[in-house]
Amino acid sequence: MTIDTDGFELLTVFVCVADSRGFTAAAVMMGVSKSAISHAIRQLEKRAGVRLFNRTTRSVGLTEAGEVFYRKVAPLVLELKSAFSDLAEVAANPSGTLRLTMSRSAYVMFLEPLVPRFLAAYPDINLDIAIESRVVDIVNDGFDAGIRVNKMLEQDMVTVPLGADIQMAVVASPAYVNAHGIPKVPAELLDHDCVRYNSAVTGACERWTFSCEGQDVEIETRGR
Repeated sequence: MTIDTDGFELLTVFVCVADSRGFTAAAVMMGVSKSAISHAIRQLEKRAGVRLFNRTTRSVGLTEAGEVFYRKVAPLVLELKSAFSDLAEVAANPSGTLRLTMSRSAYVMFLEPLVPRFLAAYPDINLDIAIESRVVDIVNDGFDAGIRVNKMLEQDMVTVPLGADIQMAVVASPAYVNAHGIPKVPAELLDHDCVRYNSAVTGACERWTFSCEGQDVEIETRGR
């Protein structure tokens, strides 16, 4: 006998009928029609290849094969019901450890303001936050989720945007402007001494991206 997606329900019906000694009583206990109970038992007996109940107009009783089957199945059904009940309790009352990975900038921008409220709302959850710049395989490294501030993501990850797009600005000190002037267009940055960011994700200096009339322009800046 094989158990498919509705096998547990059939076994639950079987145990209920055996305990209540009747299809009508089992139907009342499970909140379904008597015909639904009869159909389920016929399906189970067809799969088992033997009769599990002796039926008369006044009573329903287990066959010898049904008694043997009941003694083995009833404790398992009880354990499964208990397991489902535990899952329902977990869903209603989240608990355990939530492991997150992110860069320091992502933590400061998105998570840090929320931590006190989150801990107050979910007293049974522990937060384990790894703050690092290296590329982390979220699944293989045992994390539940991660926050990224760029588009370097694993292809099999499910992503949800947080907040609006981050707007960047080009800035310079007054002393630098007095000495070198102000670039008017992005291409003029090639003649300036820029402070560049070496990405821990790609291993290369990140390009500066500008947007003009819907078109993106990337500049490979220079600097010491």
